[in-house]
Amino acid sequence: MRLRHLLPYLSLVLIVSACSNKENKFTITAQIDNMPSQSITLEEMGINDVAVIDSARSDEKGKVELHGIATEPGLYKLHFSEGQFILLSLDKGGQIQIKADWNNLSEYKVNGSTPSAALAQFIKMVREHLRDYNTISVVIDSFVARGNDSMVKVATKDRSTMNANFTQYIEHYADTTQYLPNALFAVQMLNPAVEGEFLKTFLGNVTGRFPNSKLAKDFVAKANKMLATPTQETQTGSGAQIGAMAPEISLPDVNGKTINLSSLRGKYVLVDFWASWCGPCRGENPNVVAAYHKFKDKNFTILGVSLDSDKDKWQTAVKKDNLTWTHISDLKGWESVAARDYSVESIPSNFLIDPSGKIIARNLRGEELQNKLASTLK
Repeated sequence: MRLRHLLPYLSLVLIVSACSNKENKFTITAQIDNMPSQSITLEEMGINDVAVIDSARSDEKGKVELHGIATEPGLYKLHFSEGQFILLSLDKGGQIQIKADWNNLSEYKVNGSTPSAALAQFIKMVREHLRDYNTISVVIDSFVARGNDSMVKVATKDRSTMNANFTQYIEHYADTTQYLPNALFAVQMLNPAVEGEFLKTFLGNVTGRFPNSKLAKDFVAKANKMLATPTQETQTGSGAQIGAMAPEISLPDVNGKTINLSSLRGKYVLVDFWASWCGPCRGENPNVVAAYHKFKDKNFTILGVSLDSDKDKWQTAVKKDNLTWTHISDLKGWESVAARDYSVESIPSNFLIDPSGKIIARNLRGEELQNKLASTLK
C-alpha cells in the first residue's frame, strides 16, 4: 500500500487517540481549609514503581489544581510536602473535587470519582477498626497490670474475634469491589503467612475479573513471586518473633535522611513503636528515657518508630518527652510499612534486638525493660 493510501488510516488513528486521551484526562481540584501553602505532588502508585504525574503549589486559601491522564484504573496519591497524603482510585477522566480540613485531613470528601469515594470509605473503616483494636489492647494491658486474669482472658478473646471479623471484611471487600485499585489496596493489608490460601484464590481470579489490566497482571506476577520464594516473615508467620532475625526497617528520620536498622548492627537495639497521639506510649516514655540513659554507654541504643501522620506533632512529642535517640517514620500512621512488617497491632510495642540482628525480647515495659537490659548488658 502506498503512503497516500495510508494517510486516511493514519488520520483515523490520530483522531481516535486524541478522543481517547480527551476522555481519560482528569483534573483534580483540592480545597484544603487551614492548609499552609506548600508543594503538592500527584503520584501514580504502580506495583513496581511510583510515577510523578503532576505537581503544583497550593495558594494561600488552600486550593490546588492537578492534572493527569488515566489510561487504565490506577491508585494515585496526593502527596503533601509536609508528609501527609490522600489516596485516590481513578478509572477515567473527569473533574474531581476534594474537600478537607488540614487539621483533620483523614476526613476528606471526594466528588466526581466514585472509586475514590469508595476507597475513602474503606480507609475510614480500617481506621475505625484500628482505633477500636488499639483501645481494647490498652484495656487488656490495664487488666494485666491489675492482675485481673479473668478479664484479661475475656478481653483477649474479644480482641481475637474483632480481628477475625475484620479480616473477613477485608477479604470480602477485595473479592467484591468493582474497582481494581481498591481490591489491590485491600488485599495487601492481609498477612500472606496467615491468609495464604485466600491470596492464592484471589490471584487466580483477579485477572479474570479485570481483563486486559496491566496493573492486575503486574500485581499477580509480583505476588506469585513472593509466594514462591517466601520471606522469613511468611515462613514463620511473622518476621518479628523472638529468635527470628529482625526485619529490615528503612525510613526517614526527622530531617528526611533515610535510616536503616541494619546500620545499627553490632549494638543492642530497642526498636520502639509509638506515636505522639498514643496516651499509653507517652506514659511509658519516661521509663524508656530512664533505660536509655542508664544503658546507652553499654553498647545499647534505641530506634524510635513513630506511627504518626502529622510531622509537627511527632517532632513536638520527641522534644517534649526528651527522646534523644534516633527517630524515624513514614508518617503513614497505622499504614506504616514497618508496623506491618513487625505485625504491630497495638502501641506501645517494642523489640529488643541483639548485635547479630536477632530479636531476643519484645514488649518490655517499666521495670521489666530495665531488668532485661541489666541481665543482658553485662
